[in-house]
Amino acid sequence: MNRLVCTNLDVATPASQAALPPPRAASSPRDPSATTRVLFVNGAELGFATTGRTLQHYTAQRDDIEAVHFSIAMPRWLRLATADCPIRSIKYAGLDLHVLRQLFATRRILEPLLRGPLGVVQHRYDVVHIMTQARGMTIPTLRRETSARWVVNADATVIQFEREFGFRNLLSRRHHAIERDIYHACDAVACASRWVADSVVSEYGLPPERTFLHMPCARRLPGAEPRRADAHLHRADRRLRLVFVGNAWRRKGGPRLLAWHQQRWADRAELHICSAEAPVDRAARNVIWHGATAHDKLIREILPACDLFVMPTREDTFLIAAQEAHTMGLPVVTSRLAGIPEVVLHDRTGLLCPRGDDHAFIVAIERPLNDASLLTRFSAAAAEHARLNLNADIWHNHLLDQIVSLANHRAVKFTPRDIP
Repeated sequence: MNRLVCTNLDVATPASQAALPPPRAASSPRDPSATTRVLFVNGAELGFATTGRTLQHYTAQRDDIEAVHFSIAMPRWLRLATADCPIRSIKYAGLDLHVLRQLFATRRILEPLLRGPLGVVQHRYDVVHIMTQARGMTIPTLRRETSARWVVNADATVIQFEREFGFRNLLSRRHHAIERDIYHACDAVACASRWVADSVVSEYGLPPERTFLHMPCARRLPGAEPRRADAHLHRADRRLRLVFVGNAWRRKGGPRLLAWHQQRWADRAELHICSAEAPVDRAARNVIWHGATAHDKLIREILPACDLFVMPTREDTFLIAAQEAHTMGLPVVTSRLAGIPEVVLHDRTGLLCPRGDDHAFIVAIERPLNDASLLTRFSAAAAEHARLNLNADIWHNHLLDQIVSLANHRAVKFTPRDIP
């Protein structure tokens, strides 16, 4: 059940305070048969907001959990304090310190709320779950003041991020030490991929038994049916439909895809662009500009009507959008980065390319464009992979099961029972 869904803008109101679980004495033994009180701390932006809504959906169905969902609505000063430096030479010289700034700025707004209106130190919760480690700088301090168990979700460690994406940080050692303290202060780390779990254990020294997988898959909406694997064969004009989804237009490779389409496939394929940041070019041939796209419309209308999801991203760690595309029966062409190969299976559910290799992407996109049977095979495999391995019902209930286990001082299980 959900007790409260709130942000820092409304957590102190009388109604919100009345909805919180009552405080209890730190020395009171926990009754294993009692419901598990959980505070979920999340972000209110982009993918974090989607994950937050998904957690709200699944905790509402659980009789063994009483959940408080708190999201940080970023005030203007926090957005400015944590924004990427627009000068690329500064960013790539290691002077930007973007994530470090985010750690300290978020701590400034979050710690007083956890101590105060949210009542963590008043022992209101059995478990506190924080998404992600960028919001976890309060954990090493507060865990000494409360009986609650602590879980943090991680989609990439700092060491991985620097290595995978070529960033430098003049204060890397300091940043690594802060992140190591966060992981070791937690009772468990929920890892978005095996790629992350390997780093948390091998590069940060966390015991393997304190990690488990939680792939943050978005749930399939009721009534939203995936495309038929051979849908492209039944279209009168046989023109294939490519789709790009991403508000971060440049970082996710939107301009590159648009250029390839106009130069090579404009007469034989339609390109759908779902992006709030994409500059609309009405002169572009066979391009449908959807602009900022509501999630419900994306899942119910756009993805099922398209044939191939393409995102030549330069910087992503898991790619929930690709997982959603698979769920709706679309093969994916994207970059071989971070944990993405655990979502898109190369040459089975789509194709993976080196992130900066335009030629490799063009060749990869043209394979299903030129071979209808390959597109059909990829599409069927994508839908089956999503059903078996990217199922939100399985992964989010696995997270909640581990949270209940931690509350009762039981060991966590690395993967769900139904997934090897």
